Amino acid sequence: MINFLKLVKNSEEFYLFIRDLRTHPLNVSGFLERVEISDSQQFEYMKKHKNEYWICLSGDTPVGFVGVVDEDIRLAVDPNFKNKGIGTFMVGEILKINNIATAKVLLKNVSSQKTFEKNNFKNYKTDEHFKYYKYESGV
Repeated sequence: MINFLKLVKNSEEFYLFIRDLRTHPLNVSGFLERVEISDSQQFEYMKKHKNEYWICLSGDTPVGFVGVVDEDIRLAVDPNFKNKGIGTFMVGEILKINNIATAKVLLKNVSSQKTFEKNNFKNYKTDEHFKYYKYESGV
């Protein structure tokens, strides 16, 4: 069940949650790179990018993350909470914080494509592997 959703700033308590969602077998195919990430690698990455990630909570339960690194949005939703609007919520909320964002989405990741399109991202380029989206405010 989904309770009230909110985004909270990333902190050390969520570093491994982000890594675990990013590498979850039901999520990994949606990411550009499929690599194993050790605890130390994750903590090192988060030292550099901690402030670029936000955690989505349903009540007190973390259900997803969203981040903007180098103007590129990254997100994942806990597989137990997919198809409940959490991705759309997170993208909408992160745009309130950082509305200069793009997304590079694998062609086969239709769910992410729909999430970005619901949040006024427009596809401006497609190649053999990806759809590229840019946010258009005021649409």
